[in-house]
Amino acid sequence: MKHLNIVKHTVIALAALTSTSSAFAQAYPSKTITMIVPYTAGGSADAIGRNLALALAKRLNTSVVVENKPGAGASLGSDLVAKSAPDGYTILLASTSALTIYPHIAKAKYQPLEDFIPLASVAIAPVALAGTKSLQAQDFKALIAAANSKPDSIRYGTPGMGTVAHLGMEILSGNTNAKLLHVPYKGNSQALTDAIGGSFELLVTNADVVLPHAKTGALRPLAVMAPTRLEAWPQVPTLAELGYPDAQYYSDFGLFLPARTPAATVDTLLKAINESTSQPEFAEFLRNTANQAGVGAGAAYAEKIKQQYERNAGVIKKANIVAN
Repeated sequence: MKHLNIVKHTVIALAALTSTSSAFAQAYPSKTITMIVPYTAGGSADAIGRNLALALAKRLNTSVVVENKPGAGASLGSDLVAKSAPDGYTILLASTSALTIYPHIAKAKYQPLEDFIPLASVAIAPVALAGTKSLQAQDFKALIAAANSKPDSIRYGTPGMGTVAHLGMEILSGNTNAKLLHVPYKGNSQALTDAIGGSFELLVTNADVVLPHAKTGALRPLAVMAPTRLEAWPQVPTLAELGYPDAQYYSDFGLFLPARTPAATVDTLLKAINESTSQPEFAEFLRNTANQAGVGAGAAYAEKIKQQYERNAGVIKKANIVAN
C-alpha cells in the first residue's frame, strides 16, 4: 500500500511539473496583441499604427489588432494601457506628447515616467510653418522681420493649445523676440480650412497636413521643425539650420508597454520593432506620408522622454499654457 501511495504521489507530481513546464514553455506571444492608438481613425498616428501592426504581426507570428481610443489629449488610451496587464499583449502607439506635455496642462490619471516602458521611437511627424495667402513675407527671415516690426500682426494657427506646434512657436518667439499672435483650434480640420481661406498668416501643423496644399500653392512652407529636411521639400530649411535648434518640436511617435512587463517580453518586442522599422517598405511608407524615421530605443529613448518632460514643464509654465 505504501508503495502504491508513493507511485500515486509521484505521478501527480510529474503531471503538475509537466503542466507547469508547458506553461513556461509557451513562448511569447501566444495570442493576439492589441495596439492602442489614442487618436481618431484616419489620422497620422492611426496610419503609422496600422502599418506597423501589420509588420509586427509578420515578425511575431501572431495577430496585432489596432484599437482607436481617442480623447483628452490622448490620455484616455494612454491610461488604458498604463492600467492593463503587464504581459506584452497591450501596447501603446502614441506621440510622446501624451507623456511629456499633457500631464503638465491637465490632470492625467497616470504617472508618465513611472507607468510605462518606452520601447522605441518608430516615426517622427515633422511640423511645418506654412504661409497662407494673407502672408506677404516670402521666406522665414522676412516673416520674423515682419513680426518684429509690427507685434501681433502675424497670426499663426495651430491644432490647439499645448500641441508641439504651439510649444515650438513659443520658444521661437522667445528666441527671436518676435511677438506673434496664437490662434489655437481644436484639431486640424477647421485650422486648415481657415488657413487656405487666408483667415490668418501662418499655419503651424504637421507637414503631412500641409503637403497636398503646398503642391497646389495654397500654402507656402517656410521652415520645418524636423531632425532633417523633408524629401518632399528639399529647399525648405529646418529651424535648426536657421539658428533655432531649441524650437525643433515635432510629433515623436513611439511604442510603449505597461510598467513591470517582463524583460524577456520587452526584448522580444524590441527585436521585432527594429526589424519592422528597418524594412524598405516601412521607409517608403514614411516617405509617402511626409514622416521621418524614429530616433531612439530602449534606455536611450526613455532618457529622451524624461528630458522632454522636464523641458516642457518649463516652457508650459513660462507661457502659462492650459488645455483648450
